[in-house]
Amino acid sequence: MIDLHMHSTASDGTLTPTELVEEAKKSGLKVMALTDHDTLDGIDEARKRASELEIEFINGIEFSTEYNEGEVHILGYFLDEKNIKLLELLDKLKKERVERTEKILKKLEKYKCYISMEDLQKEVKGDLISRAHIANAMMAKGFVYSKAEAFKIYLRTGGLASEPKKELNALEAVSFIKSIGGLASLAHPKLTGLSGGTLEKLVILLKEQGLDAIEVYYPEQTQKETEIYKILCDKFGLLYTGGSDFHGMNRPDTLLGSKGISEEELKKLKNRLK
Repeated sequence: MIDLHMHSTASDGTLTPTELVEEAKKSGLKVMALTDHDTLDGIDEARKRASELEIEFINGIEFSTEYNEGEVHILGYFLDEKNIKLLELLDKLKKERVERTEKILKKLEKYKCYISMEDLQKEVKGDLISRAHIANAMMAKGFVYSKAEAFKIYLRTGGLASEPKKELNALEAVSFIKSIGGLASLAHPKLTGLSGGTLEKLVILLKEQGLDAIEVYYPEQTQKETEIYKILCDKFGLLYTGGSDFHGMNRPDTLLGSKGISEEELKKLKNRLK
C-alpha cells in the first residue's frame, strides 16, 4: 500500500505523472513517492493529482551515480524543491546527460548503429534523455531485438557504447541530499552488483555521508537477499525503504505496489527526518 519508487515520463517511465497517480489509485496505493531519475519535473503535476485522489504524496528523486566504475543509485525523499543548490545541480545533471548521450551515440556509430538526437526525441516524452530512450530508438530502427539486448551489449556499464557519469558519485549524492534536509536511501542494492564485504564497505562509506536507509524491498531479488539487506540495515542503524521501481511499458512485468513498506516503516522514516 506504500510504494516509494516509481518513474514517469519526466524521466524514463511511460506514464505521465497524472496517469501514474491514477494508476496508483487503481492499484490501491495509499502512499506513493515519485522518484524520477535526476529530475523533479513531474512532482508538481503528480502531487496535484494525488491530492485530488486522496493519496499521500512524497516527493522524491533517484540520483543515477557511479561508484568504483559500477552503477549505484541513490534515492532522495522529502526534498526542499525550491533549494537553489538543488535546482543548480539538477540543471547541471540535465546538461551532463545530453553530453553523455552525444558521446554514446558517437560510440554506437562504430558498430553501425546510427541513432540521431532527432530519433531520440521521438522516444523522449519529458526533458530528460536516458539510456532507456536510446534502447527504444535502437529497437525502433532494428539495431536490436529488445531493450535487454541493447543494454547487455551496448548500454550497460562496461558495454560497447557505455559512457561514465561525471557530475555526481554515490557518496556525493548522499551528502548532498542530507545537506538540503532530505532523507537518503541506497536504491536496489542487488543491482549494484556488490555483495558481502564489498557491499558492506559501500554502506559504511555512505553511512559516513549520512545515509538513512536501504531499499530492502525490491521486485528483482529473493527473500533471502531481502533478509540480508535487513541485517545490513540493522547492523548500521539504517531504516528500510521499498518500492516497485515501476516504469510502465519500459518494464511491463513490474506492477505498481508489487513491493513497498509498511505504515510502521514509513512512520520510522518520518521520525528520522524530524
